[in-house]
Amino acid sequence: MKTNFLFELEFAKAYPAFTSNLSKVAPNLTSREIKISMYLRLNYDSKQIQSQLEISHSTYFNACSSIRKKLKLKRNENLTNKLLAL
Repeated sequence: MKTNFLFELEFAKAYPAFTSNLSKVAPNLTSREIKISMYLRLNYDSKQIQSQLEISHSTYFNACSSIRKKLKLKRNENLTNKLLAL
């Protein structure tokens, strides 16, 4: 728990506008979806994110699908690229 808090704190220092920009684009993201987005912004791969958040592959996949839907991404648009642009 403390590690997640420290991660969020350091992330906010490095990317101060990311979370607010993300919330403007998709205000209905869950806290887990926001965390996954943060890790994707840092170019973590799926296995690293699953390990850090202690979630299964299917949970990760479902969350990414939900993020894509909430960001209104088309099938040919890359989720990580979209997050890097925020």
